[in-house]
Amino acid sequence: MKIKITRNIVGASNSEGSQTKMYTEGMVFTAMADWEKKLAMQFMEANAASEIKTVEPTETKKRARTKSGHYKADDPSTPDVNEAWETSD
Repeated sequence: MKIKITRNIVGASNSEGSQTKMYTEGMVFTAMADWEKKLAMQFMEANAASEIKTVEPTETKKRARTKSGHYKADDPSTPDVNEAWETSD
């Protein structure tokens, strides 16, 4: 989980909560451990942070190649298919 700090706030800086630090506006905080995720949720509940949503692409495109390794060209006689590109899920 990633959050962006929207206003300065003091919070824990270790899993025991025995140390604190100032999280400053604009800082991006990546919560990996459970205690960090709880801290991130507390910041968001206090309106001091907002979650950064990331969307991973579901398919990737790469140039299609011939058996000899050269790039394939798009066939103009098939306007609804672009043979120059391959997709993979």
